[in-house]
Amino acid sequence: AELAAKKDGTLTALKIKTVADHGYTDAAANPSKFPAGLFHICTGSYDFKSAFVEVDGVYTNKPPGGIAYRCSFRVTEAVHTIERMTDIMAHELGIDPAEFRLKNFIKPEQFPYKSVLGWEYDSGNYAAALQKAMEMVGYDELRKEQAEKRARGELMGIGISSFTEIVGAGPSKQFDILGIKMFDSCELRVHPTGKVIARFGTKSQGQGHETTYAQIIAEELGIPPEDIQVEEGDTDTAPYGLGTYASRSTPTAGAATSVASRRVREKAKKIAAYLLEASEDDLVWERGKFYVKGSPNKSKTIQEIAFAAYTNHPEGMEAGLEAVSYYDPPNLTFPFGSYICVVDIDRGTGQVKIRRFVAVDDCGVRINPMIVEGQIHGGLTMGLAPSLYEEISYDADGNIYGGNFMEYLLPTAVETPKWETGETVTPCPHHPIGAKGVGESATVGAPAAIVNAVIDAVWHLGIRHLDIPITPYKMWSALNQVGAAITE
Repeated sequence: AELAAKKDGTLTALKIKTVADHGYTDAAANPSKFPAGLFHICTGSYDFKSAFVEVDGVYTNKPPGGIAYRCSFRVTEAVHTIERMTDIMAHELGIDPAEFRLKNFIKPEQFPYKSVLGWEYDSGNYAAALQKAMEMVGYDELRKEQAEKRARGELMGIGISSFTEIVGAGPSKQFDILGIKMFDSCELRVHPTGKVIARFGTKSQGQGHETTYAQIIAEELGIPPEDIQVEEGDTDTAPYGLGTYASRSTPTAGAATSVASRRVREKAKKIAAYLLEASEDDLVWERGKFYVKGSPNKSKTIQEIAFAAYTNHPEGMEAGLEAVSYYDPPNLTFPFGSYICVVDIDRGTGQVKIRRFVAVDDCGVRINPMIVEGQIHGGLTMGLAPSLYEEISYDADGNIYGGNFMEYLLPTAVETPKWETGETVTPCPHHPIGAKGVGESATVGAPAAIVNAVIDAVWHLGIRHLDIPITPYKMWSALNQVGAAITE
């Protein structure tokens, strides 16, 4: 990979040629078009005028590749590449890594932004996310502390990762995989009792769909969440959809939920006008009811309207209060964030200790903040794992080394730091609610922040790069090679 910049720190061009290992077959339906194609998000959050990317997908004598939990379809690799290169360039030019990023970010007024590699970013305010992370972590004070520790021979590093993720597959015109369209669905029915059943083509695996979808319906129709039944995973009753992966449930099925709810509300308005003997134009929607403009006491609740939909609806109107939406998004969504990691390195053991980790994410409008936080915490821990612990190695015949939990290291609660999270909100302009996907964002952004922090701690010693996972042995060996390790 090659990165070009002017002496003043302005990024000008990017060139990457890479090989993608797909194992002996690929778990994705269209490996060359989909995972390799998404690697083209590698220009990241920066305003490049020129870029070239070449990705070769190859088959090897290894297990199937392509889809692991939160694997993000090559986006993690793309983000790691650009964020590592950005840090190296900043160090080479003698510019603070945060200042370097702020100088080169795509500006808010440039959105929707067409990248030189063809993506149309929906919205973003990258500077706001990084500045908030810097404020939360106390960036300037940390740099002063680092200088003092360095003078004493101690190793402390501060790493930044300002990433852009690409999720919410997706527009069928771009993501037609073997003829399968990439929409998703919601069937919504309001019973005469005013209670709701909603069925979906996605399936929660712990992401909290039941809560999220119920909240959307509750917000759109004013029906209490406890009166909303969410049904997923039964292919006998569920509407056709493409399922749960690629952080797409809220961008697609969540949007379908909003659209279906609004269609129900449109019909409810007609019934309310009939019941109130008023023109539709004279009705005002207030959460959970319609009332006549200027006469707020003259109203009908959504529950009263639902009962009338089956018993006292206008002549010529079909009975019932239900709607279906098969939502095919016009574009993907582009969540982003800035992470700052602070590490201390033991020169005697090579142990990397994460002292602090601040993660500021922007996934547009957050429907349920607690669920979003849970996804981010899980993703951060998964990003920590390959950075310092997890590794799968093979011999020449494709046999796995470390294929058991004695050798394949997983971070436990002991090794996992306290995650400090923050948010900025930049709504997605084409999503009915303004939401973006978030499930994979933290896994995409975390590794580069951790590695950048490690290299920042040892840059002055001449160490420019270490492959992940950065194990204590690997770290100590690098220090020993430059005469900086403690050997006694």
